[in-house]
Amino acid sequence: MADTGTPQALRHLWASPALFVLGAFVAFNVVGSREAGWALMAGGLSGPVVALGWQAVRRERPETAFAVVPLALLALMTVLFAIDEGLPGAGAGGS
Repeated sequence: MADTGTPQALRHLWASPALFVLGAFVAFNVVGSREAGWALMAGGLSGPVVALGWQAVRRERPETAFAVVPLALLALMTVLFAIDEGLPGAGAGGS
């Protein structure tokens, strides 16, 4: 496996949205808390925002895969959760 020179901590920040999506899934479907689920989905942006800030300070450009994959995952799951659970503040599951 080739080393791209990206620090391991930075890779973890880019990968963190997957954990937030998993937590939101559990909050929506196991616990039944829409508020907690949407809070976790919003929190999923924290890792990529910190990673972008880190790379901006170091004047580096993020690799495309590191930026596109986690943000696309958040966007896709936000749409799917919104279809299933309804948007925050829109009432409980559309009823």
